[in-house]
Amino acid sequence: MVELSFIQTKKTVSETLAELRELFKKQGIEDWEPMPGTTGQGYAVRYMRGGNWTEIGSTLQPTKAMNIRVCFQVIDNMFRWESRGITGLIKGTAFMGGTLVVSGKNSQRESFDEACAIFGVEPEASLEEIERLWKVKINFAHPDHGGDPERFKRLEKARAIIIKVKGKA
Repeated sequence: MVELSFIQTKKTVSETLAELRELFKKQGIEDWEPMPGTTGQGYAVRYMRGGNWTEIGSTLQPTKAMNIRVCFQVIDNMFRWESRGITGLIKGTAFMGGTLVVSGKNSQRESFDEACAIFGVEPEASLEEIERLWKVKINFAHPDHGGDPERFKRLEKARAIIIKVKGKA
């Protein structure tokens, strides 16, 4: 029997987001964001490095946790290869998955963790720290300042989720 997915993980989306946060911190990358797919179980992670955005996405794994794990593993390997002097551009790689499996039991916690990850902070960060980062990031993302409207919407949504969970300061 052919195995449809090579990513077998017990890690949750939240656990992988925490690992991504540490990975980017080690690389000196502060501006990154997770981007859950709008439909299905897809996931993408994008980060700013050297003035350019890099986006890694996976859509065909059977779960969100597996798709974000693919993103983490690709990014981690890219950094490892780069540290060994390997350079180049990879574009259009697809990861094969199986039947779509929908699981919503951790979705509220993952949504909060994703919101924190968009700001690059731990879930324990204070609301004051989130507000400070929001003001900085919103300046670059606001469409009136030449920013990306989709990124602006993600920042606004993330802030709303965090305020809902933590309460207004």
